[in-house]
Amino acid sequence: MALRILAHTWCFLMGIYLIAQGSAAAEFDIADGLVPGQKLIVIRGQIQTGDDAVFYKLAQQAERASVALESSGGDVDTEISIGAEIAIRGFTTLVLDGEGCHSICAVIWVSGVRRYMSPNADISVHAAYRLVNNLDGSLEVPESGMANAMIGAFLNEVGLSRQAIEYFTAARPNEPLLPITPEIAQALDIDVHIQDGFDVTTAAERPTPRRITRQVVEYFGLANNCGNLFRVDERFWRSQAEYTLKDGHNVFGGEAFAPLLGEYTSRVKAELERDGFVRWCLMGEANLRADGLSTGLTGPSYDCAKSTTLTEYAICSSKDLWAMDRAMANLYFYFRRNSDAQRSTEFLSSQRGWLKRRDACGQHVKCLIERYSSRLFDFGV
Repeated sequence: MALRILAHTWCFLMGIYLIAQGSAAAEFDIADGLVPGQKLIVIRGQIQTGDDAVFYKLAQQAERASVALESSGGDVDTEISIGAEIAIRGFTTLVLDGEGCHSICAVIWVSGVRRYMSPNADISVHAAYRLVNNLDGSLEVPESGMANAMIGAFLNEVGLSRQAIEYFTAARPNEPLLPITPEIAQALDIDVHIQDGFDVTTAAERPTPRRITRQVVEYFGLANNCGNLFRVDERFWRSQAEYTLKDGHNVFGGEAFAPLLGEYTSRVKAELERDGFVRWCLMGEANLRADGLSTGLTGPSYDCAKSTTLTEYAICSSKDLWAMDRAMANLYFYFRRNSDAQRSTEFLSSQRGWLKRRDACGQHVKCLIERYSSRLFDFGV
């Protein structure tokens, strides 16, 4: 549904672009989206000092928004401020067919929690520079080290790779701007959704080396830590990891993954130490499933063919609940088996009480997720 809405948004925005006329200063337009609470914000033209205040006022009107960009760039401080506002609010960014998004405008684009571009979108980048008037009347455009440092720090904050940050600031003022095509974005580890009219190719369907590495390490993390929790044969996860990495090697070459594997392995170890294995296993399974990958879970902890209540049917119908149900059931039996008789009886009593509260949710999935979360919290998760 969300991708269909973005496809309709694309056509609507193209209409706005055709109506708007170019000018030196940036133009801001806002319109209602296709669902309640959603807005469309269009930024067109060169962005100048003070335009971030204009954008902030528009952003306050939007619980959710898609920000379409058509700009040659502008003031670095202002555009980073706009990008930060987009990142904080979790807005989507789009660059469609038109005059394009160049220079610091591309920094705004990558700040979106989801980034969309058309196949022929014109996006390009270069290092920041400043204008210097010499005494002899000549004009120089040296790089601005401070501005480039600000850009690099911001791009790091929004999660871009080192290679992407270097690419954004590589072209010198007297050199052609470097393009960002869908293929270049993928190679630079920039997750992008490709909007081709009403057709959308998601970022998960065209994974970057970083996304592939995360998937591989999460599969191995599941194999090493989560087999007993979810009752899944760890060999399945290992084979999925090996297949995913092999597929990535075929696309990008093995050298793209050598430094990333160590980075992501260290990250997973830190997450396990911070969150504990149960919380991490739930997160890792959810991440892979969100990418459209198989996690080996074929249902909750019980046989769905034997369901008798609305709640049991609802759990069987919601993949978001399968891992939580398996984790809860296996933790419950583990604690009962490893407790003395009195404590085991207390666990049984509390579990019966929780099942009554869970079943009171009926078929409301959000309520069920809250009930499972509270029970896992009781187990110290």
